[in-house]
Amino acid sequence: MRELSDWSGFTDQQETNKNLARDWLVNQRKEIWRCAEGQKKCEGGEGWSVSNRSQRYEQLKDESLNAGTCRRVCQLPTNGNTAAEKAQLSEREMWWLVQSVDDATKSWRQFNADYCTSTRKKIYSLAEQTTWDAVDRKARWNNFCIATKTGKPYQNWDATHDDKGNSTSKPSGGTAGQDTSSRGKAVARAKSYIGVAENPHGSNRGSPQPSGWQRRVIGADGYAWCACFACCMAWDAGVKGAGSAGVVVCMDMAQRAVGMFRGYTTDPAKVMRGDFAIVGCKTCHIELCIDNDDPYHTIGGNTSSGTGGSQYNGGGVYERHRGHSEVIGWCLVDYPG
Repeated sequence: MRELSDWSGFTDQQETNKNLARDWLVNQRKEIWRCAEGQKKCEGGEGWSVSNRSQRYEQLKDESLNAGTCRRVCQLPTNGNTAAEKAQLSEREMWWLVQSVDDATKSWRQFNADYCTSTRKKIYSLAEQTTWDAVDRKARWNNFCIATKTGKPYQNWDATHDDKGNSTSKPSGGTAGQDTSSRGKAVARAKSYIGVAENPHGSNRGSPQPSGWQRRVIGADGYAWCACFACCMAWDAGVKGAGSAGVVVCMDMAQRAVGMFRGYTTDPAKVMRGDFAIVGCKTCHIELCIDNDDPYHTIGGNTSSGTGGSQYNGGGVYERHRGHSEVIGWCLVDYPG
């Protein structure tokens, strides 16, 4: 809940639940200390080695509560949804496989489930009374069907995803190594650079790469280079037209369908391998999509190899599986053929 708290759609009810959860964790840390020190009678008796008390006490310190990252148990689609809807769908990701343990958490989970169900019904009712073409109603309704495990949209999604929301489908047209199309070539080339990193670290430089990619795009190096990497992978696969080192510029060009871009979308169904994913925010980061069936499966330049470290200035080329809530849209690249 803390991770979602700065989202524009975060509600007062979610803020209340976040604070209540934190208060419970703070009090639980005190309770662990009392049991370990023999200040009260507890199951297992006193002592820090009982029931992992030492590790639990350390995990619940203020620094961990303030800086810990959420381990979501599922990734659900949120493309096209409003800010408030995205906040509730992303909370739903955290409840997906969690078994509530007390009345308070059960009530929070039920409130979130009721919101998702009622919103799904409202979207359907409005669409049937007026039109499905307005304000991304089809995508929003589909996403709430998936989140509430309802109907054909959920059945279709469930058939191609595991219980954590990861795609289980094989990429169309074979693997990137077998795919001789221009898109396959872009992905294969990107994979060949996995592990390339700045030298020295944090300099946004390195010979021959990433300095070479930057010079091709902007004529100099020492700058953030995620877009330079993506553009060069596309150019090397035969794409024509201008790109940019600026994420926001690439996004603007795609929305106007100029340069190397044929369009822009927030619909993951319209994305193919070789297109660019906008990660985090429109000025933050851009990565190359590498899977026709999973537009959140990417290779990014200037990122980190995992969830630790900077995602937008991490200094290396790495393969990633981005969460659905991380990607705000895709720049569609105009590949030959």
